[in-house]
Formats: sequence, C-alpha cells, structure tokens
Amino acid sequence: MNIFVTGGSGFVGQNIIPLLIEKGHTIYALARSDKSAKKVDELGAIPVVDNLVSLSENTEEALSDCGAVVHSAAYMGFTYDKKTFYDINVKATKHLLSLSKKNGVNKFIYISAAPVIAGSPIINAKEIDASFELPKALYPKTKAIVERKVLAENSKSFTTIALRPPAIWGNNNHHYEEIFTRAVEGKWKWLGKGDQILSTVHIKNLGNAIIAALKSNKGGEAYFVTDGERRPMRDFFTAILRSQGIDPGNDSIPLPVASFVANTVDIIWKTFRIKSKPPVAPIMIRLMGREFSVNDSKARRELGYTNAISIKEGIEELYKKA
Repeated sequence: MNIFVTGGSGFVGQNIIPLLIEKGHTIYALARSDKSAKKVDELGAIPVVDNLVSLSENTEEALSDCGAVVHSAAYMGFTYDKKTFYDINVKATKHLLSLSKKNGVNKFIYISAAPVIAGSPIINAKEIDASFELPKALYPKTKAIVERKVLAENSKSFTTIALRPPAIWGNNNHHYEEIFTRAVEGKWKWLGKGDQILSTVHIKNLGNAIIAALKSNKGGEAYFVTDGERRPMRDFFTAILRSQGIDPGNDSIPLPVASFVANTVDIIWKTFRIKSKPPVAPIMIRLMGREFSVNDSKARRELGYTNAISIKEGIEELYKKA
C-alpha cells in the first residue's frame, strides 16, 4: 500500500517510516523544508514538499496515489499561543482530512494523545470512561477537538481511527532534551514523592499499533495504546536519566506548592497574553504530578495490538545508544 505520512522528520515519523517500509509499504512523507525532505528521503520515503497549514497540489497529487494517511504532525508545547495550536492542530488537520477524502484515500489514522480526556488524576482509564468535557490546556484541547472531527468522518468508504498514546519514549527523543539539561544542571525536582503512576508507550510499540490499525477493519473509534505496564514516574525517569549517565538526585517539591505556582503562572500568562513558554504550567502538574494511567485493552482486543518491546528492553536500548 502507498501511505501518506505527516510529521515524517519528527521523532514519531523517523521511527514509523522505516517500520512501514519494512512491512512493504511505499511512503510519501510531507516535508516543509529542504532539510526535512532530505531527512525523509534518507529514511526511504518519497518527500512531498509542502506546508501543513497551506497544503498545495503537491499534497493532492501524493494523496491521489495513496490508500492511507498516518497523520502524526502536530504542534506540541506548553505555550499560550492559541493561534498556532488551532492553525496546526485543528485547521490543518481538518484540511488534510478533507483532501484525503476528496482524493480517494480509504483509511485515515490520526495520532491523537491520551491527554485528550479531561480530568485529573486519570487512573487506569478506558475509552468508555472519558467524559465529553474538553481538557483545558491548548495542546490536548485542540487534539481532542480535531479527534472528534476525524472520528465523525468515518464511513464505509473512508475509515478513520484515532490512536491515543500517552508519554512516547525511545531512542533519540528530542522531547527529553530539556529534562536531561535540567538534571545535568542540578535543576531537576521530583513532584511530590514521584510515586504517581504513569502510562507510557515506546515508539516501537506505537509503530505496532499503527500497523495493527492499518490492518484492522474497525473505524470511527479511538484507542489508547501503551507499553502494557504502568510504573511510578520516579522509577521510569530515573531509569531513563541513568541510561544517559545522569543522576536525577532526590530533590523534590511538594505537589501543593508546585500546583500553586503553576496556577499562579497560568493566571499571569493568560492575563497579560504572554505567548512564550512558561516555567511551569498546570498541564505539567496534570501529566507528571498526579497519576495519569490509561488502559489499552480495547486496542489489544479490537485491533490485535501487541507489544514490540517491553519497558525493560527499551531501557536497555537506551543504555546501548548512550
């Protein structure tokens, strides 16, 4: 099958493109710059030079030759720049969805996010447990808005599926660079005791979930996908940091104090419409200060999703790459 992939030069894309090619698929990968085009070309994909927020005939031509879309590109961050979140995560996805239907794509797999469900703490949540309420932070809120649109477009001729990964991890994950830097500088602090349970998904396991979704005849459904294990945040991040030769130390900050600071910063940033990244935000407390665990039994049952790698094996890989 020919598959159109967005976010091909990012952490998720760089890992799933080789996997899809290994499975015999031909990959067209959206690339917004010459640098990105070179990167996806080196991965074995056919670069489609275009801008996600203003897709042109380049994308339409590629889509007309594809049977499926894997949409992993998104704007993720803790800033308060509302326009950027909505332009990339909502408007651009809706446009891609429309172009995919128009050009004969049969399956649209949306890489959503576990935090699209509202509330805190989240404890071993299943898809059926989620309320219709939208989360407050811009990243999960915009992902939730467009996830609902994607699933609503499901039909007999156009199958849509949303995969909801929690914290994605694995080798060369640039999202952890700030954590590494803070720990090296002695600025890393545990939130509370660090014993809050955290669901995660290794990038190889997310790849397996995408393969399962491509093979499945299910549609119009959202699925949590995880490593199948839930570990305390302190255990998980200690293992990751030590794999890089970094000692995280034992410094901590009481959760009530961290929550107060985050909510105060939130008020200031919103009041003065500051768009830069805040030093701390309520979503950080929600995802890392309290339990955030989800149950992926639905994906395993309905999609046939299975692990490609265990957490222990993933940590061992990090040590080998360090």
